[in-house]
Amino acid sequence: MSIFKKLMEKNEFPILFIGSGLPRRYLIDFKSWDELLKHFWDQVEVLDFYGQLNILRESIRREKKDILETEIDYLSNIEMSSKIEQIYNKKFNEGQIQIDDFSPKDVYATGISPFKMAISKALKRYEIRTEMSDEIAVFNKAITKSQIMITTNYDSFIEDSYNQSSQYGVKTYIGQKGFFEQTMGYAELFKIHGSVEHPNSIVISSEDYDNFSKNSILISAKVISMLIHSPIIFFGYSLTDLNVRGFIKDFASSLSSEDPVSLEERLIIVEWKEGEGELLEEITFDQELNCRFTVIKTDNYSKVFEHLQQIDQGVAPSEINKYQRIIKRLIIDKGKEGALKSVLLSPIELDELERNLTSGNEIKEKVVVALGDSTVIFKIPNKLTYLEDYIFEKDELTSDVVLRFLANEPVSGRYPFIKYVSEEKIEESNLHDYEKEKLRQRLNSHGDLEAQVEKINKTYRQEFESIEKILSNSHVNDREFSLISYNINRLDFSEVEDYIREKVMDLVVAGESKINTNLRRLLLIYDLKKNKRSDA
Repeated sequence: MSIFKKLMEKNEFPILFIGSGLPRRYLIDFKSWDELLKHFWDQVEVLDFYGQLNILRESIRREKKDILETEIDYLSNIEMSSKIEQIYNKKFNEGQIQIDDFSPKDVYATGISPFKMAISKALKRYEIRTEMSDEIAVFNKAITKSQIMITTNYDSFIEDSYNQSSQYGVKTYIGQKGFFEQTMGYAELFKIHGSVEHPNSIVISSEDYDNFSKNSILISAKVISMLIHSPIIFFGYSLTDLNVRGFIKDFASSLSSEDPVSLEERLIIVEWKEGEGELLEEITFDQELNCRFTVIKTDNYSKVFEHLQQIDQGVAPSEINKYQRIIKRLIIDKGKEGALKSVLLSPIELDELERNLTSGNEIKEKVVVALGDSTVIFKIPNKLTYLEDYIFEKDELTSDVVLRFLANEPVSGRYPFIKYVSEEKIEESNLHDYEKEKLRQRLNSHGDLEAQVEKINKTYRQEFESIEKILSNSHVNDREFSLISYNINRLDFSEVEDYIREKVMDLVVAGESKINTNLRRLLLIYDLKKNKRSDA
């Protein structure tokens, strides 16, 4: 059985360790470490960059006779980084080099290294390779199925990609901050070598790496504790990468010979092999590291990401993160007071619960959370269950359950509903009077197709005759959803229906109940177009 089939069977959210190989695969002119150093060296020196790098390599080779070539490369790049930073900062402060919107006065006030600020500005802007857009779309969805992500990359490609597919987004920790904190352990990104968002956090010089090494045991300890329950997959690194080897060595040495964990099922390295369409899998034993792990060689990363997308624990890691944060606050902040009353958490959207509970730093209500099998505890569906049942016409929810769900949602929240709600059905229902009144308000507020179309932002009121043209002219979800909504009467309705079903299924697979506002409007407009009756 392949390693990914085993992962699917165990249904575990993996930890992803993402290196520079992925942004190099997906971004135009994304530089490797030595290419980045050459870029800045050429701004401050006339001597040949690689000539100077060779001199450094020879010096290190003479000084450290028993180290591997990969270690020599690593150490020489660090030494070169330190040298460039020293020269670059001196020339900047002498006025020989300029950085946009950054002056020597700013250096004095903030203490930010000009060299690191220049790196930050250079990497903040990036451009996607259009020929990789399909694979990137699969990547974006796959990473939302990770438990946590760790990267040595400075750029923001990973968090930007995650946030395109997740309404909740990923919590990002920069530097080693997250390893000193009690984090949630889900939907988190640890940028251990710093980020372009905080230039001084960037780890690049000898001094930076020395400081990093002093606390690196914290990183290994935190991830190793999670790895007992979750596999880790390396992307964008090679087997010779010292970051990868150092981590594997720490993990392997932490296990006793009797430890039941099979490393080859816990440590997976995806390596690029040009032109390879299949996933070539092999178990490797590394004598230096004294452990076994699985290596996947491929050029078909989409296939890997599609496997990861199939992991389904019922909710997305970002949802788990949100539940944990809320529950933790409730228990810690209010449990000490001995003043708890019971409420049911699940039927209320987590965002709404946070608003209801929180005013500044004060929790306004005293609540405790009921946890258990959803079939026993919860009688009302969550948003995704409701949408899946409604859009795919599964009819697994009774009319009373649907009406009560709608009555318990804020009237301002847009949902497809007209199939179940009319004045006659409201009167015939077993709902309380206040619930019936909320349904009447929903019918009055959201029951008219033309009124909903009129509420669309004027920016998006452009006429199109086909969904294909809309998709080719839009790269932003809000624009795409709004253009389809505005043109609902001009488009082939069967194509609209296919599009709607695809988007709802994406939500269900992602497991996130927070839904884009403009997608909600589109679902409602689609519903009114399809199901509006004269009695509604």
